[in-house]
Amino acid sequence: MEINREILTAEGYSFPFEGEAHAGVIVELPYRADVWREGALPAAGEFVQVITAIAQFEPVIAACDDRARALYPELVAKLEQTANVTVVPARYDDAWARDNVPVFVRSRNGKVAAVDFGFNAWGGTFNGLYSSWDDDNALGRTLIADKLGYDRLADKGFILEGGSIHTDGKGTLLTTAECLLSKGRNPNLSKEQIEAELKATLGIRKVIWLPYGVYRDETTGHVDNIACFLDETHVLLGFPIGDRDPQYRRSKADEEVLKNETNAQGQPLKVIRMPMPGPLFATAKEAAGLTSVDGSKPRLAGERLAGSYVNFLMGEKYIVMPTFNCPEDSRAKNILERFYGEAKKVIQVPGREILLGGGNIHCITKQIPQGGK
Repeated sequence: MEINREILTAEGYSFPFEGEAHAGVIVELPYRADVWREGALPAAGEFVQVITAIAQFEPVIAACDDRARALYPELVAKLEQTANVTVVPARYDDAWARDNVPVFVRSRNGKVAAVDFGFNAWGGTFNGLYSSWDDDNALGRTLIADKLGYDRLADKGFILEGGSIHTDGKGTLLTTAECLLSKGRNPNLSKEQIEAELKATLGIRKVIWLPYGVYRDETTGHVDNIACFLDETHVLLGFPIGDRDPQYRRSKADEEVLKNETNAQGQPLKVIRMPMPGPLFATAKEAAGLTSVDGSKPRLAGERLAGSYVNFLMGEKYIVMPTFNCPEDSRAKNILERFYGEAKKVIQVPGREILLGGGNIHCITKQIPQGGK
């Protein structure tokens, strides 16, 4: 059913915290030859590991484009036999569920709906990553409303990806000015107008604007690659190992903002630094496995990759986070284990192939909050 803003406001819909109970998680299987090397097989292997890890705790909806099934039918068939995994046919331009699937909100009575913002491949004709995104932009209707049956608010005139926002679930939203104020998103809107739109559609009371995302992040600085809420008062922030790294100035500026901010309840925020891997760069072999496509961003050997351990998925009882075969892998896991203790199990899965495509585990997943339809 299509709903409007008046219903959202009257029924008290708001954007829940990621680290609570979910009805399930959506993942889209990869296929693009210009993004995923060697017929998407290395990346699909990592996607399946992510899906399998999540399925230990909650249902996974694996959206499968016919073009993905054609590349690795045996792997898809195996997923179809995996407990707690449902493979659903869908058509999409690329496999970034965090960004091309709507943002889910929940009413005060526990009903879940989808706010279907506009999607333009991270910048449209200004600096988007591919030239056609119609199938991505239609997923709110074709997958979420028509197939999964969630009520939908269409807000297609406002460009917003799920990876550009994080919430504590109590009215505080975290984002970056680098992304939301970029010319490729909503250039005709002021910062104040963008903030008002976020508050009106997501039930937010306070927006915290970090200056920057990760250096060379092709999403123009998504917040989910640099910072996230661990609870209402603790924010995890990616920090490079040395102060000579170009990322250091960016992370330091973000930290200064957070140290002087409060949440919507007026409580001061505490920053926990998360080490960043590398730096990491695409190899000649990795770049050679890609096919060039007109209108798409080229991925070249030697390019710095926007690696981050903050880019994880959090559930009520688990965290699935990436590894990059770096010394920082174990340090990153230890930080989360120390913070949550036995409350959440921290699972590490390889993330290099996903990173080569431009994101990581948080980027390829989209949680559906627990609640009714």
